[in-house]
Amino acid sequence: MTGQQFKVTRDAPLLEYLYELFPGQSKTGVKNMLSKGQVLVGGESVTAFDHPLRKGNSLTVLPKGISIARATRSDAREEVIKAGVRIVFEDDNYIVVDKPSGLLTVSTARGSASKGGHREKTLYALLNAYIKVSARMQRKEDILSGKQPDRSTAKIWIVHRLDKGTSGLVIFAKDERSKDILQSKWKELVIERTYTAWLEGRLEKKQGAVQSWLSENEKSLKMYSSPSETKDGQLAITHYKVVGYGHRGPSEYTLAQFTLSTGRKNQIRVHAEDLGHPIAGDDKYGAQTNPLHRLALHAGSLVFRHPFTGKTVRCSSPLPEPFERIEQFA
Repeated sequence: MTGQQFKVTRDAPLLEYLYELFPGQSKTGVKNMLSKGQVLVGGESVTAFDHPLRKGNSLTVLPKGISIARATRSDAREEVIKAGVRIVFEDDNYIVVDKPSGLLTVSTARGSASKGGHREKTLYALLNAYIKVSARMQRKEDILSGKQPDRSTAKIWIVHRLDKGTSGLVIFAKDERSKDILQSKWKELVIERTYTAWLEGRLEKKQGAVQSWLSENEKSLKMYSSPSETKDGQLAITHYKVVGYGHRGPSEYTLAQFTLSTGRKNQIRVHAEDLGHPIAGDDKYGAQTNPLHRLALHAGSLVFRHPFTGKTVRCSSPLPEPFERIEQFA
């Protein structure tokens, strides 16, 4: 590991021990080592002055530049979290995040400009900024450590999307090759992808499937469903099962779980309308109520086999708090 390495020889508070290790430095300078994240105990950054050291602990003091790079990378990650986005999984190839309802996945040609002409914040922009800062700081750390830095262009690539109103799990790639492999082998590599929604009314049939051909009206950007094949339509197959029922006031709702055999735009929303039970809050596709004050659709699980490591990656996201506003019963 980069930095000065020490083996702790006696039990002591961290700051006291550091004073002994660096007698030639001012006490303020030693305190700054801690506050700037330069001190690692057992490989973990520690900033508490009174952290108890134990005889035999490994102690590392990083160069100032490396600690600043790591802090900057941490700050960039914090900006993503402040936007309500949770990073669920991340490695050199992919990043899976939990997106809140109301955040666009990526800007679109229409409807992405907010009042005043400013572009609406997107998940893509947030993550792209985070990845770029992380890569720049990693290059800096590598140079300071005497390693060969990776100077390839840092950006993220869209693998799939969620509607603005839908919350839950989305995966992005960190390079074009990773994106192409996952997209081209999507059906083979993606083992599970489930969605949960509150539907209006009581869906009596406990499980089933909806199959239709979906086509988009370019003016309204609304998807239309046909039971038979159409010239411009794409086959869409959605499987569902009833998880429970609920009510809010006089209105009755069905909690349903969906899995997809195909991945078309607005597919679950359109097929919920085809079932005669639109997703609550989805006035675009026939909903009459909005008990959650948002689209009641959540992407709760994503399981895929990593194309580079071969390992199974399991990601999950609990139902958001607003889903509890509908009182559930069996």
